[in-house]
Amino acid sequence: MNGGELGRVCADGEIIFKEGEKGEVMYVIQSGRVRITKQTLDGDITIATLERGEIIGEMSLFDKLPRSATAIACGEARLLSIDKKKLFSNISRDPTLVFRILETMSQRIRKLNENLAKLEKDRVGILKLYVKVEDICCMVLEEAKNAVKADNGSVMILNDEKLLSVKAAFGEKSDHTVKLAVGYGIAGDVLNTGTAELINNVSMDARFVHGTMPVKSLLCVPLKCRNDVFGVINMSNSSERLFSLNDLEFLSLLSLYASIAIQNALNFSRLKTVADEMLMRVTMLNTVTI
Repeated sequence: MNGGELGRVCADGEIIFKEGEKGEVMYVIQSGRVRITKQTLDGDITIATLERGEIIGEMSLFDKLPRSATAIACGEARLLSIDKKKLFSNISRDPTLVFRILETMSQRIRKLNENLAKLEKDRVGILKLYVKVEDICCMVLEEAKNAVKADNGSVMILNDEKLLSVKAAFGEKSDHTVKLAVGYGIAGDVLNTGTAELINNVSMDARFVHGTMPVKSLLCVPLKCRNDVFGVINMSNSSERLFSLNDLEFLSLLSLYASIAIQNALNFSRLKTVADEMLMRVTMLNTVTI
């Protein structure tokens, strides 16, 4: 992190602060973007990507608890650091500043509580073992559609040919025959990196692959277990509707439970295939013996 006249400059991928460490300053993003990640049993997930004008690490100035998440620069990012002394000095000059900070904190906490409450309510159903992978994918997609307003959506799973194939989809022109290689297109790139993506103007993204339906904005999160990425959840809009950071956060949380359920269904399918093959061999052996 280098100093500058307008703040401090972080290089792409540089960690601004880590989850669990002590925090004594907050930051205002002056330019660039910052990715916020959270540790889970299956590895780190991205819960938000914040941009210019937004505040990060503000809770460290109001409590003595460790950082609740990790902040990482996405590309070059310029940050203004504010400690408690500087904050109070700024508040004395502009009292409305404290209300803006509290409003930001309140909105984030309120939305996170709503998302967690919904997932807690629904996760029992999500974690049930379904015989067909397609069934669990349809249910996951239905949960996503109920929470995130989108025109189209799909769940894609890596098949035996190492291609992403559609297991469930919705939308006027949804195509169940689409297959993508690892690293190809935005979904293929998310599968390759394991990092969620929120893109509200796909025409500006060179990775975007045009399909049968017009797409203007896209939300894509990975499905993974123990850092093994095996699929993605896609949500897209053909209209002018944009996705929000709250949409990304919810879909990332949903993917945690969805990954477990889908992986269970995949394992069940593999075991059933092995059992069927063994039964066939036993039947053939009995036929020959008789």
